[in-house]
Amino acid sequence: MWYNARMRNGQTMVEYILVLVTLLGAAAAAGLLARAVRAQEARTETLLGSGYP
Repeated sequence: MWYNARMRNGQTMVEYILVLVTLLGAAAAAGLLARAVRAQEARTETLLGSGYP
């Protein structure tokens, strides 16, 4: 009984950690995507404002 309850508590902690790592990974990916979009926007503005026909 004691061992089984402890294993369940450990499994719960592992699941919480996995969810936290997944959320941090998703936030990092969203940040990278936002930074790439801003960089592309700056390149596009430079190209359009350069005066080439």
